[in-house]
Amino acid sequence: MGLSSRAFRTRSRLLLVSLLTATALTGVLSGSVGARTSAPTFGVPLYVDQQLAGGEPEVFADAMHEGTTHLYRDGIVNSPWGDFSFVSNYCNQVNVWTSTDGLNWFRDRYLDSPCPSTPAKNTGFSDPDLTQDAGGRVYNTGIDLVNDALFSSADGGQSWDKGTADCHDGDRPWLAGAKTNQVYMGTNTVEGDLSGDTVTASGVASSGHMVFVSNDGGETCNAIGVKDYGSLPDGTGYSGFGKPYYDKLAHVLVEPAVFVHPDGTTGIGISVSNQAVTAFTPHEAVANTSLYGHWPAIAIDSAGAVYVVWDTNDRQAGVTGGCSGAQAPAANSIMLVSTRDLGKSWSAPAAVAHPGTRVFWPWIAAGDAGKVSIVWYQTEPQDGEPDLDCQPGHIHVMEASLTGATSKTPQKSVVDAVGRPVHIGQVCQGGTTCVATGQDRRLGDYFTNALDAHGCVLIATGDTRLADPLTGGPYPTSRPLFLRQNGGPRLIGSGSCP
Repeated sequence: MGLSSRAFRTRSRLLLVSLLTATALTGVLSGSVGARTSAPTFGVPLYVDQQLAGGEPEVFADAMHEGTTHLYRDGIVNSPWGDFSFVSNYCNQVNVWTSTDGLNWFRDRYLDSPCPSTPAKNTGFSDPDLTQDAGGRVYNTGIDLVNDALFSSADGGQSWDKGTADCHDGDRPWLAGAKTNQVYMGTNTVEGDLSGDTVTASGVASSGHMVFVSNDGGETCNAIGVKDYGSLPDGTGYSGFGKPYYDKLAHVLVEPAVFVHPDGTTGIGISVSNQAVTAFTPHEAVANTSLYGHWPAIAIDSAGAVYVVWDTNDRQAGVTGGCSGAQAPAANSIMLVSTRDLGKSWSAPAAVAHPGTRVFWPWIAAGDAGKVSIVWYQTEPQDGEPDLDCQPGHIHVMEASLTGATSKTPQKSVVDAVGRPVHIGQVCQGGTTCVATGQDRRLGDYFTNALDAHGCVLIATGDTRLADPLTGGPYPTSRPLFLRQNGGPRLIGSGSCP
């Protein structure tokens, strides 16, 4: 998910991770933003693996997430054997692939087994995340219902020599590499669920979000985490929620944050730690918005500017037609806001995309000052405005490259990176309930982009367009698809991508 240009230059390695459906990829895997810049181009999309699942893929330059909740129940039911490749390769671990050229990808195998690493350090079928510390060590994670595993690699993801199968209990862990051998893990803890001090409103919930640290390369984690959720004086609840980053200039940890106001409206912003990472201070950027995906995404550019992107959940007031009798969806937006002072002041929110269809699950990667890449999924006009939990759509991977992103007149160029739908159908966001109801959850909850050492965009997405050769029907899991920018402006340095 992140990028270490130093590691890329010395190793030229890409990592891709996804859920079991998990995968890891190191190395070679009120205004609007309107003015255009020269458009990036992308090479032919490449299936990293046609057997293992690839929902919620993460691409990382130096370093996708395979989870058993990312199954399409109808696919399992319709196949006499389920997905045999899924069953035969199941290790209760997130999957990891590495590449030195972005073309040839190799599964990590521990002692010639189908598993990527030893179960003593890595036990968990879902929710991977990649990061890298200042010394070049790459970290990954996975969950097993109650434990969050943390494990790391000193050779760009080829082997995983350090780790613990139980850094802490929790759900949806995210990682941020910091100093050498130091990594932070934010997770929604089990004990937070029981404390009563939670944020719950408008469909947004936090289960006691806490941040834990390892100072020995992931071998151990501190037992007591740092709280990053709670209530503000006006009754607003907030929680760190999403992928954090360590600000190397300010030496603080930054997490995306969701705010829930007493009237039920949603706010978006960040939560920033002190330099000792013993306390967090929330900073709300936009107070009255909506959120379709589960969390916003952030990135930090080389000058320390923090960017926040999210998808709105516009609905047609008084018009039914959504899932379970909800209001019918309306055309929504991918939004961007930024801060140059860690949340003390903010730019005006800007619409990166408002195509008149449904857009969702944005992710962002930042390079030089003011240069960012944003990706999101987008439906086609022919779909209308589907409520994707229960109504189908044609899902495309869109990318926008922006320069001058912190200015009042940023320039952008938007492209359909794959050039075809990667999925046709529903996109259920209800977690394990999707499997119970037979809804389609094969794409997971997000997909990612990153930058390589040249500042060229890498994209990892799930893809459900392959058919099972035995049945002719759909696979019950998506397959990991990788794209690499092969033309247009770089976001680090000058010139064009090779």
